Amino acid sequence: MENIFGKSQAQTTSGLSHNGALRLTLEALLLMGLGALAVLLHARLRSPISVPGHHGIEFMALLMLGRLSSNLRFASTLSSLGIGLLLLFPVFGFNDPMMGFNMMLPGFLIDFIYHFGGQFSRKAWFIMLIAGFSYMLIPLSRLIISAFTGYQYGAFLKFGPIIPVASHFTFGLMGGLLGTGVSKILKKLFSKLLQ
Repeated sequence: MENIFGKSQAQTTSGLSHNGALRLTLEALLLMGLGALAVLLHARLRSPISVPGHHGIEFMALLMLGRLSSNLRFASTLSSLGIGLLLLFPVFGFNDPMMGFNMMLPGFLIDFIYHFGGQFSRKAWFIMLIAGFSYMLIPLSRLIISAFTGYQYGAFLKFGPIIPVASHFTFGLMGGLLGTGVSKILKKLFSKLLQ
């Protein structure tokens, strides 16, 4: 049976399937790119703030922007894969051997909490809390690594364990707020452009 463009239903279905696969691939690459960009900014941005976790603002803003802009169930996990892939290349000056693992953790927790958040997942305050707790995983995992391996992190030697955990939570929270705001602005812009 042919449609109004002279194509059979099977050809149309095949074309839609192909377009869907292409869209899914591009979306996955974009999400991985956001994770890679988060690491690049962390490595290259210089800030006068010497408080641990201050990169959480841009880092979590990018991860939450990806999470809120995608309908994929594992959107933040894909961003974490982008983080991990970029950190395979030892050109960014990080001397922490567990950097890739630590930096990937927030994306995994974002997806887990976001998926089970139900109606709360649409609330800005909940998204901010997700971002804060997710970014706080970085110093918590470092504390566990230090306890089991003896590897010392400079932030803990300088500030003790409480300030890095609290500051990561705070900067992650601010990043979640920024990501939520940018996501809402972009959605409004795209909805106006598509009208």
